[in-house]
Amino acid sequence: MKHELPDIDKFEHIVFKKKNTLDLLLAFSLKLMKANQVALLLGTDSTYFKFLSPDKWDRGILHKFNGKGFNGLILKYFGNTIARQKGLSPVRLYKDTQFGEKKESDGIISFVLRKHKDFYAKGIKVLVIDKLYDLLEARKNCSDADILSYNGDMFKTMPGIKINTAIVRQFKARNVVSAYIPDYGAIVFNTINEQLLEKKGIQFVHEKELKKRLNILISAIEMASIAHIGLAKGRQAAHIIWRKEKNLRKTALQLKNKEIELNEQKAYLKAVGAVKKSQLDMEPVNITDGVYAFIDMIRSATMRKKLNPRDYFYILNLCHQIAANKANQYSCRIDNFIGDCVFLENASPFDNEKNNFPLGIQERIMLMTFTLASIFKEIHFLKTGQHDMDKAGRVKELIDKANININFRAGMEMGTAVIGPLGSRKRKIVTAIGEAVNTASRLENCGIKEGIHISETIMAILKDSFITRDTRTIWGAICKTKDMEKSDKLDNLSFLNCYKKMFGLEKNIVAQRTNVSYKEFSKPITYWIKCIPEKA
Repeated sequence: MKHELPDIDKFEHIVFKKKNTLDLLLAFSLKLMKANQVALLLGTDSTYFKFLSPDKWDRGILHKFNGKGFNGLILKYFGNTIARQKGLSPVRLYKDTQFGEKKESDGIISFVLRKHKDFYAKGIKVLVIDKLYDLLEARKNCSDADILSYNGDMFKTMPGIKINTAIVRQFKARNVVSAYIPDYGAIVFNTINEQLLEKKGIQFVHEKELKKRLNILISAIEMASIAHIGLAKGRQAAHIIWRKEKNLRKTALQLKNKEIELNEQKAYLKAVGAVKKSQLDMEPVNITDGVYAFIDMIRSATMRKKLNPRDYFYILNLCHQIAANKANQYSCRIDNFIGDCVFLENASPFDNEKNNFPLGIQERIMLMTFTLASIFKEIHFLKTGQHDMDKAGRVKELIDKANININFRAGMEMGTAVIGPLGSRKRKIVTAIGEAVNTASRLENCGIKEGIHISETIMAILKDSFITRDTRTIWGAICKTKDMEKSDKLDNLSFLNCYKKMFGLEKNIVAQRTNVSYKEFSKPITYWIKCIPEKA
């Protein structure tokens, strides 16, 4: 089925120049849908004023008609009079019951005008009722009709509505198509080209052609409704503009809040290891200045024996959630959860693309140190019953009852690693493998509880590290924390001094260790950074 379509571009060119915008819409849409007749209904109330706010509508007035042949010509010029005489206009949206309550009226026109808010907000633009002649055979005053809605993309079945069969007989309707016109009312077609609605099973035979025409209709309605508003004058015009301005402000605020929410969600997902498709398809790269860390629960086997599985996983999941939150806060990333161990990293393939400045190795190390120390601090709050994620103090109650403690240790190293996608065809992660990763794991294995075990190289860098406005990422992160927001001066703050202030630590926060070893790993000198105050 192929028929020439009216030119929507030409319609757009003309519609904003013509004064008789609605007449142009009628003529255009009549040709577009190949209908017998088409009518426009004005949404209004007892005042019969145009441009009323849609929430004030209680009736629809048959405003304009057009149609094919001689009957169409009669409707065009005398349709309003005929509709009034036959009691077809106005169409009441509600009727009063014997108890003085309002009840929704039957009929597709009242349904469309009554539901204008839902249709416009959800994008349901066009309603289709087909095979009305089947309903007429029942010889009832009112019959249930099935409705399809079209939103510019797909058809959906809506709950049926009751229609007045007398009106269907009056107009000899075989199908009805209707759409809401923003800030005006509705457009209703009596019997569009039946070939367009021909079905095979539940599928339209000419669905592609039907969708094309309905999409053009939607565009024409949107243009005509805006052009028609140009006819409003004085207070009416001001009220319409204000109404739209109010909606725009509300929408803008909702979009802004949604953007903030989505950005936070994206940052969190990135922190817990989520990657984009481009990263899953990335070529493995060799990174020389990444920072890697492991934080692991000590004596987890004892905990597993003394707690039932549900309680053990409850505690472990809270600890993992804390790690994820802190990684997000300090722009690090959780590479993987490995049982009760968490593997974290800060490396260039995962840097924020919006940053116009690179992260130096000093800043990467400082960010990871803050991440690990913050995790220790939050887990300490958790096991002492002071954490917001466990307000009922269930964790403290469980460990006290089982006579156990929750302790973690961490190891951190910087250096060379290969980063890329790893796994099977159906399940891949983007991870880091290399000497620095292995060393970080070994440092964790031979570490001490509630502290970070580091190499000489990292210690040398931290001693000479400063937090300034040039280290923008960590600057932004620590300025948001309660411990630092009241600080008089943050410029050129020594990292170690800042670290002490952030975590309430005294002078001796670093301890040198000698001849540590674990399996094939050994180091003559390493350092341990305290994370929890002794009096905590």
